Amino acid sequence: MRRRALTGGLNAGINVALGNMYNYNGPMLWIVSAFHDADKPADSLVAGLDAAITRLQQAPVDQATLDRARVKQRSAFYSTLEGLSGFGRADLLASFALFDNDPNRINTLEAGFAAVTPALIQKTAQEYLRPTNRTILVVNPGKKETSAR
Repeated sequence: MRRRALTGGLNAGINVALGNMYNYNGPMLWIVSAFHDADKPADSLVAGLDAAITRLQQAPVDQATLDRARVKQRSAFYSTLEGLSGFGRADLLASFALFDNDPNRINTLEAGFAAVTPALIQKTAQEYLRPTNRTILVVNPGKKETSAR
């Protein structure tokens, strides 16, 4: 996206602003937030995202890409645990006790990262990352209002 000069920033995550990907047992949202450059239409950014998703659906990611993603995910996991002065750990322990009756599950999450394979990523992209499974919200800035005095 940056190479094509479509956006300077792209953020994504599972259950963003709704908790995190660990503290809920059920359907979750994958949210992508991006701001297109002023001289590019929103459709060009969506087309760029679609092209990246199509690549994931058609061919497995290479091992080096998966290894980098695992490192980032592991780092994000530990950040979640330490978040809010350690409340993240308490939140996960409570969630696992409530939803799974297994607070010890917190000790098995990291092993789950190792179970992800290029084939699993490809299959997941094919199953869930379809245009019929998404909602696109384009927010256009309005004109600046002046206050009457």
